[in-house]
Amino acid sequence: MHKKIVIEAFRKAKENEEKKGIREPSKNRLSKVLSDYISVEMKFPIGERSLKNFFDKSLEIEATDGDINISQLKVINGLCKFLGYKNYEDYILGQKKDDNTEDDDIVYINGDGESTAVIKKKNKKLFAWFINASAFNKFLILFISTALIVILIFTAVNIVSSQTKWMVWHEDHYVEVEFDSEKYNINQLRLYKEERIKLFKKVSPDCQETKFFNDDGSVNIWYGKNKIKELEYFTDLGLHPKTGKTLKPITQYMINKYICK
Repeated sequence: MHKKIVIEAFRKAKENEEKKGIREPSKNRLSKVLSDYISVEMKFPIGERSLKNFFDKSLEIEATDGDINISQLKVINGLCKFLGYKNYEDYILGQKKDDNTEDDDIVYINGDGESTAVIKKKNKKLFAWFINASAFNKFLILFISTALIVILIFTAVNIVSSQTKWMVWHEDHYVEVEFDSEKYNINQLRLYKEERIKLFKKVSPDCQETKFFNDDGSVNIWYGKNKIKELEYFTDLGLHPKTGKTLKPITQYMINKYICK
């Protein structure tokens, strides 16, 4: 969902700039427009380069099922507000609006700004029969429902475990493995993603050889701290494979301070 929000925000910013008479506004200009807007409206500073990197990454995976993750909820809320919504929750509801639903949706959002559940309240009349049922019938219905849920979950887990492709982090890259709860800790196993296998590597950047930025200014290296607070560097946006924390795009400041000392 973050990918879609970023792309829509940049396109709206482009339309606004074109209405002002600016022909083909650059990505840098659009990034500044959105950065200024978020800083003013959300009282939260966000660098133009970071927004541009989010946009570049979103365009790269626009046609795929992949998504980006913006950990700062204020940035997401600011982009949604720029699009005309109250906040991220309002954006989610707007995307999933259902005219046949009597009540509004309920959206749960975690600390990283990700929507974790969207539950539609059903028409109360659908459950009138249950409310009026006898105590024995209610117990019987709940018992059967619980048993079916347990069976379905058990079956689903076995199917997923046997048919789904998995991967684990091995030293400096992800490798494909078979599901094996005895060999691997459950926290090690990740659902297989081809782009993670091909593009996501841990590297040791060199001041002379490493290309930290593309010609258009987009980032080639991301960084984060491991469990013992040491800096580690990776070749793609994502989560640190050991800590699970969102990696940060490299900056010239970090290059000068920690790599090209």
